[in-house]
Parts: sequence; C-alpha cells; structure tokens
Amino acid sequence: MSDWSPKEAIAMERRHVLEGENRIARQLALVAKLNGSGNQQLAKSAVELLDIQHDMLKISRLRLQQLEDRFGKEPSSL
Repeated sequence: MSDWSPKEAIAMERRHVLEGENRIARQLALVAKLNGSGNQQLAKSAVELLDIQHDMLKISRLRLQQLEDRFGKEPSSL
C-alpha cells in the first residue's frame, strides 16, 4: 500500500469499513433465520463467523482512524 496516496488509502479503508458493516448486518439476519428454523449447529457456526467479522471490522476502523489522524479526514491536497 506504500504506492498509494493518503487519499486512496483512506478511501479504501472507508470501503472496507462499509463492506464489513454490510457483511455483519447480513450475518446477523442469517443467524436470526437459523435460530428461528431450529438449526442451532449452523447458527453456532454463523455466530463464530460473525465474531471474526466483528474483529476484522474493528481492525478496519482502527486503521481508518490512524490514517485520518495522520492525514486528516479529507486529504484531498495530499
């Protein structure tokens, strides 16, 4: 990522955060559906995946915060 401008890096990390939030929302809906259908084993697996997705989202949010702290929220001039 060293070839990327700060603006490109921030835009990419914002996409990662948004995509992560969307994946988690879909996963939550899936867990609810599995629980409602009585498929507890699949629901348990889906929750495990959801935990991993939450961790990945935390990392993306942290990276975005680091980039914004370093370059500003709108590094258009960089």
